[in-house]
Amino acid sequence: MTTNKYDLLLPDIPYSGDKVIIEYVYANHTGYEFCSKTRIVDAVPAAFEDCPLWDNYMWDDVEGKPENLKEMILKPVAMFENPFFRSPHKIVLCEFWLNMETPSTINTRYTCKKTMERLNFDPISGYRPKQPHDPWFGIEQEYFVTRDDGVPVSYDPKKYNYEKLIIYTKIGHRHDKNIGIERELSNRHMTACLNAGIKFGGLVRENGPSQWEYQIGPCPGETIGDHLNMSRYILQRLAEIFGLRVTFHPVPVHGSPLTSSGHLNFSTSKMRAKGGITFIRHAINLLANSEQDPLLKMYDPTLNQENNERLSNTSGHWHPHLHKFVCDVANKVFVTVRIPLLVNINGYGYFEDRRPSSALDPYAAADGIVRSSIFGDFLNPGFDSLKDLSVWDSNP
Repeated sequence: MTTNKYDLLLPDIPYSGDKVIIEYVYANHTGYEFCSKTRIVDAVPAAFEDCPLWDNYMWDDVEGKPENLKEMILKPVAMFENPFFRSPHKIVLCEFWLNMETPSTINTRYTCKKTMERLNFDPISGYRPKQPHDPWFGIEQEYFVTRDDGVPVSYDPKKYNYEKLIIYTKIGHRHDKNIGIERELSNRHMTACLNAGIKFGGLVRENGPSQWEYQIGPCPGETIGDHLNMSRYILQRLAEIFGLRVTFHPVPVHGSPLTSSGHLNFSTSKMRAKGGITFIRHAINLLANSEQDPLLKMYDPTLNQENNERLSNTSGHWHPHLHKFVCDVANKVFVTVRIPLLVNINGYGYFEDRRPSSALDPYAAADGIVRSSIFGDFLNPGFDSLKDLSVWDSNP
């Protein structure tokens, strides 16, 4: 029987020894590009804390300046099963520290965790909630399968008008000349993430040529970044096996209608309880009356502000417009923040901020939405009354 080469996702050399393989995974200074190296240990780690610290050279700044390339400490923060080598082998996600006491300037997980701790007690206002906020996050990660030059494989502007073409969730559409291998990659990615223990919510064939989406969450606090980043790493590892390229860049072809998003879903315990729509609308009111640029900067780690290009693109209809805040129910056309239809019907649940792009730094994005929609850190002048945190202790 002939073996499909895509079945060889696991090593074909059996290993039966007592050593354990640990892959150390980390984002580089961009926040959305990934690296890894492998270490062999003598025993199965019970938790990420049991994995040894390591060191690695990385840029201690987002610009990647040569003088800021430093040897830093790789500190494991989350551990997953290894879908490439299987149990007992592990993959650990790491963050960078300058030394044992000082996080690197690219360590957005550390700052995100500090913001999540403010939800238990805010040292700025002295606020301590009567009921834990228990923040949950979900991210809809879009990506394109591309050629070596970064252009989506199926992109053909001479034959198709991408301002009008609707291929979202379609099966067998004539546009999908590369659909078979792309779907295989997408499905294998799903099963690999589930095997790893990642909170993988689902997947969908997106509307752009060679564009796909998968969902991560719900995840509490900063762990949304752990699960999303590990899922990104696994996707890129699988793409290598398939001989494919994937990109998280929000504008794969400049000047085209093609854009790629990383929609951010957010809720607190109050929002998820009966009558929670009251708190959802309060959070959205905070967002609507806040200065947008500080949050948009947290939503976009790219140096050339690719998300601004995406939000300024008026040829597409499925993303917000830059500096124009629109909230709506059951609508995605030019909408900044969406309340899903079932949430509006049930009167509780979550809301979706559609501004983050596919290249979002999940830690910075989660950090930013909590600072904006709970604490009002970016409120415009004249709206200080919305900073009254006692609202969160009231009944809907």
